[in-house]
Amino acid sequence: MLTEFWESDTFTERREALLDTLETDYPWSKGDILRFRRGGRDDRYRVLSVQVEIGDEGLRRTVLLLKLGS
Repeated sequence: MLTEFWESDTFTERREALLDTLETDYPWSKGDILRFRRGGRDDRYRVLSVQVEIGDEGLRRTVLLLKLGS
C-alpha cells in the first residue's frame, strides 16, 4: 500500500512536512516509534494517527508523526 509519512505540527496535529513516501503493507498503529536515519541524522517520530483512503487507484495511507526529542 502506498504510504505517506507526514511530520505533524506539535500543537495542532496538522500536516507540516512530507518526510517520505513508500510502498509497504506494515500495519502502522498509533504509538509506534519510527526512526529516520539519513544524512548523518537520526530522527525519531511517534505515530499519532493513520488514515486509509480508498480510491479508483486503490488504497492509499497517510501516517501522521510527531517528532520526538533527541
